[in-house]
Amino acid sequence: MIRIIPDTSFFICFLDDIRASAHLLKIFGSDRFILVVGRVVHSEVKKSENYHQIEHILISAESYDYTQFGEILRPFMSVEEISKGEHEVIATAYVLNFLGYDLIFILDDDDARNLVMKNLREIADKMTGTVGFVKLCCCEHEVFNKEEAKSILIMIKNSKFRVKKEIVEKTIEDIEVC
Repeated sequence: MIRIIPDTSFFICFLDDIRASAHLLKIFGSDRFILVVGRVVHSEVKKSENYHQIEHILISAESYDYTQFGEILRPFMSVEEISKGEHEVIATAYVLNFLGYDLIFILDDDDARNLVMKNLREIADKMTGTVGFVKLCCCEHEVFNKEEAKSILIMIKNSKFRVKKEIVEKTIEDIEVC
């Protein structure tokens, strides 16, 4: 099974931006993934008015105490940055990768993604964004069929979720041929 380590924006996209928590339930109800959610991300997601729809999933998720290994990233970021959910995701992914776990981590923030690409290249191939993860759920892990995945992506494209429309359109094209 693959450990999935999402950032806060992933959850907020489904809970608030497209209001499709059922898709989160389907993803993490599948037998393909183990959800990993740290304390910082969990506390950020709790602020969503729709948190109650997935609370049971987050409470039962695998969790690691980020404070135990957050210092690993200290050379790459400031103290303020270390307290953000994206960096909790990066540190967790780094440690779980080191321990040999199969994983995917989801980051949508450009600065956090750039940090990984520049300084932690050994885990960069395990990183994707929310849109890319929807594609993986369809094309590689068969959690969604093509129509479901395209529908999710169209909802994302038309929402306030910050992603370039071209990326969503290209991903929809990729799903057509996978």
